[in-house]
Amino acid sequence: GAERCDRTWAPAMFARLGAWWARDLRPYFVEAGIFGIRWLQLVGMLHCVQEYGIDFSTTVGASMVPVFNASGDVLLFERMTQRSKGWSRGEVVVATSPKDPDARICKRILGLPGDRVKVLAAGDEKEVLIPRGHVWLEGDNKAASHDSRHYGPVPVGLLQGKVRLKLWPPWEIGPVRVVPP
Repeated sequence: GAERCDRTWAPAMFARLGAWWARDLRPYFVEAGIFGIRWLQLVGMLHCVQEYGIDFSTTVGASMVPVFNASGDVLLFERMTQRSKGWSRGEVVVATSPKDPDARICKRILGLPGDRVKVLAAGDEKEVLIPRGHVWLEGDNKAASHDSRHYGPVPVGLLQGKVRLKLWPPWEIGPVRVVPP
């Protein structure tokens, strides 16, 4: 005849699996979940600090010599004070390049909206009125700087922050001075 299948082992096996899960595995999953949440919190906080607080940039090019070396200097810039105090003449800023949105530039603000700036172009001196919502940026090393003299006033929306500290090389660590024009 037909044999009956004995299923009395199933409840005991599931009871052992449940106890093993609760005793041995569950704490590891809980710990991994807590770690994952903490990691996401840290990444989120670092993103906010970098996006709205401080950031770093390196120098490439001689436009700000002698303030910065032609390459390799590490600069700290902050993104907060312009929200409360705005921009000032003489501040060194990091901006998105008006010619290449993937590149950053580091220049000094020489003119604010409403200012008139004298520009020497092809041996002729002309005066440029800086429109509302724009600034005039120039490098300290005029001979090596591609700046507002070439591409005109820069929209304020391209300014990323004010350079506050030079962090590298170590023997040149210090604040970046504001030099009014």
